[in-house]
Amino acid sequence: MDKIKRVVLIKTAPEKIIQGQWYHRPWLGLGVLASFLIDRGIDCDIVDMHFSQLTKADLITRLRQSDADIFGITSMTHEVERASELAVEIKHNFPDAPIVIGGCHVTALPQQTLREFPVFDYGVIGEGEYTLAELIGAVNEHRPLHSISGLCFRSDGQVLVNQRRDWIENLDLLPFPGWHLYPRCQEYPLYGSRGCPFECVFCMRVLGRKVRYRSPQNVVDEMESVVEKYSPQRITFQDETFTVNINRANEILDLIIQKGLHKKVSYDISTRVNIGDLTFFKRLKEAGCYKICIGVESGNDQVLKEIRKGITKKDAENCVDFAKRAGLNTEAYYILGHPNETKDKMLQTMNFAARLNTTTATFGIMVPYPGTAVYEMATKGQAGYKLISSNWRSFDKHLGNSVELKDVNRAQLEYLQMRAYLTFYLKNFRFLELLRFAWGKKAAIVFLVRKLLRKLIRVHVRPAVPGNVADRLTPAPCADPQNHSVRSPTSYAR
Repeated sequence: MDKIKRVVLIKTAPEKIIQGQWYHRPWLGLGVLASFLIDRGIDCDIVDMHFSQLTKADLITRLRQSDADIFGITSMTHEVERASELAVEIKHNFPDAPIVIGGCHVTALPQQTLREFPVFDYGVIGEGEYTLAELIGAVNEHRPLHSISGLCFRSDGQVLVNQRRDWIENLDLLPFPGWHLYPRCQEYPLYGSRGCPFECVFCMRVLGRKVRYRSPQNVVDEMESVVEKYSPQRITFQDETFTVNINRANEILDLIIQKGLHKKVSYDISTRVNIGDLTFFKRLKEAGCYKICIGVESGNDQVLKEIRKGITKKDAENCVDFAKRAGLNTEAYYILGHPNETKDKMLQTMNFAARLNTTTATFGIMVPYPGTAVYEMATKGQAGYKLISSNWRSFDKHLGNSVELKDVNRAQLEYLQMRAYLTFYLKNFRFLELLRFAWGKKAAIVFLVRKLLRKLIRVHVRPAVPGNVADRLTPAPCADPQNHSVRSPTSYAR
């Protein structure tokens, strides 16, 4: 092929186009990757199907206008089959252009991903900036690919996986995201660190367990640049845990106040319930923070211990109390379906969530993401888990259908999920908020209710799950000595 001159980076659209699923901020990973390539003289564009609400036909129209030589698609586990379908369509229209898959799924299962989806020519494992730039350079100069760390590719009919790339230590060397490639937004993401040091059994850590920090000055300089150029209403800090280093967090807050940014934009952060006190939360509020996001996960201390969360219910109570007294909004995340969890413990979780009475709450059903301890358990039939689907589309924490527990079947899990939301609002007499929540999510609720009713109708006649479901899902290493376990760059911190 001719030399690669132009790259298009693609974010897929949701599986089901339902109200409330469209997000309204750019995709951080693609923004940083695009600006990194541009800084190295590689022309680059972003087509975010999710943000721009594009169909497959819309995508092809945009790509025909792009004059691209190579395409990169980012994908989480529940998106990978959809990403492969897009890649097939792209190959049909651009048969000579290589397609690169990146993101959580290929990071967890590099060899399996390229074997399962032959339409992908290359896979990028972990941080993609240097790997993709080196791949393009090697293709242009006809150099062998074996020396490119973090790359998987095909050679003589075999899928080869190169050595893992070391994590980027000096994050200040990375450019600010290329937000000029997006329409102007009301909300922009920003990160001050990469990596998560904690050991929750359900988490995928695509950026590793070692936390690497940008300097506080570099973080706030980017924040100031975004405010000056785009005048957003909000900024979302997407650090796994903004407060993992509390002294550094205070340095960032001091700089925000010094530059007067707290008067120009509001922002939210993710923290752990056992980090920070009332004084710190008051400082957050003073510095313009309007909301903290916390992973509570369970209302049972024994479950919290078994999932290696490293917190207690008392920690959660204190955190929410401090935040409320400081005037901060709170968003809490919970999971139903922890290892060996019983219905009674799930009821404890929903009642605890109602007692905490945070500003908002999200109740997800456990997903055994590749690269996690829960994936290992589920594929081996341990901890009471039973895989009920080998379709990666089912690995979605809200609309999925991947796993159930021996004593709590899938229909019961989905019923408990809906009951959790009702308990959260009704026990606190938040009737109008429940109505607003239901109206905003009405399409998703109709979808889930229909899905649950179908399960209840079939529950007594459903045939046994084929014994080879787990066999089709190859266990992925997790928490290995090289710290290459992965975490989904999803929307919430743990």
